Amino acid sequence: MQRAQTLRFRGLLQNRLPATPPLCQCLCDPNPCRIVMSFSHRHLTAFVTVAALHSLGRAAEQMHITQPALSRIIRTLEETLGVRLFERHPTGMMLTAHGQAFLPRAELLLADWSAAIEEQRHISTLTTGTLRIGCVAGAVNPHLNRAVRIMLQRHPGLRIIASEAIEDRLTDALVAGQIDLAVAGEIDGWARFGLRQSYYASDRWYLFAAPDHPLHRLDAPVLSDLLAYRWVMVPEDSIAHDHLRAVFGTQSLPPPDCVMQTRSITVAAATLVGSDYITMMPESLLQSEVALGRLVRLPFAQLEWDRALFLYRRDKGSLPPAAREFLTILTESGGEPAAPRPI
Repeated sequence: MQRAQTLRFRGLLQNRLPATPPLCQCLCDPNPCRIVMSFSHRHLTAFVTVAALHSLGRAAEQMHITQPALSRIIRTLEETLGVRLFERHPTGMMLTAHGQAFLPRAELLLADWSAAIEEQRHISTLTTGTLRIGCVAGAVNPHLNRAVRIMLQRHPGLRIIASEAIEDRLTDALVAGQIDLAVAGEIDGWARFGLRQSYYASDRWYLFAAPDHPLHRLDAPVLSDLLAYRWVMVPEDSIAHDHLRAVFGTQSLPPPDCVMQTRSITVAAATLVGSDYITMMPESLLQSEVALGRLVRLPFAQLEWDRALFLYRRDKGSLPPAAREFLTILTESGGEPAAPRPI
């Protein structure tokens, strides 16, 4: 009798409760509280690990569990979300369209989880912990150096991990939770990536060459004179190349011949010394070479420009204590926006 009542009760629930909608409906539902998404840190870790290794066997070994156990975890996550996250291929486990969309969210959730645990461990003293920042080449200016020194003086046990990359990679790192703050130039569509932007400072770019470069002997060098020489520049994806094309284009001239592209300031400086190569870089990156007299500015005012630098962070969620304090120091020490120069 009791079993019959239980079965009738279950049937009543099944008739009244709506079927679990697909993931896209869950994300767009105006009343998301109706749907309970139940998955854990273990589910997310399993998903991200399989996505990275493309193999259930290798992922299970890395997580120190059996392959059947890992399969059950992935299956439970898929059932919870109402979608398939993986497809089996001869080359391994490949993400479906749903899996590709869910991966950055899962990575961010795991990063926030780790940050929350670390924050609770060190929230009272901030004597230990990790500050993760990223910046573009040229963003390491006196303000940034000062902020780093202040943080290490206040918190000797703090670890600072600083990464240098282009804007696209810094954006990916911020979205994935791999860094907490980034100093970079203008990131197209930063709001679309869920980021927050605030002005930080600007850096001045000049032309540099060796002190015995032939251009120094000209009384009034013009833009076309620069085309006779080879250039060492940052990679093509930098906005510096857009600036060069725009300035040379005003006189119907082709852009300079950039025969070497590098992100290494050491390599660029070593190539310029004792040669007739030319470069355009922020002066802050070549201060030591200029101070030693190994490199000298070239007098081309029309090519000088100010690149605005911005601070970026994720718009959602809270910053770890170390990142919050570092952001405050940077904001207080930043300069005023430079007026745009006509091209």
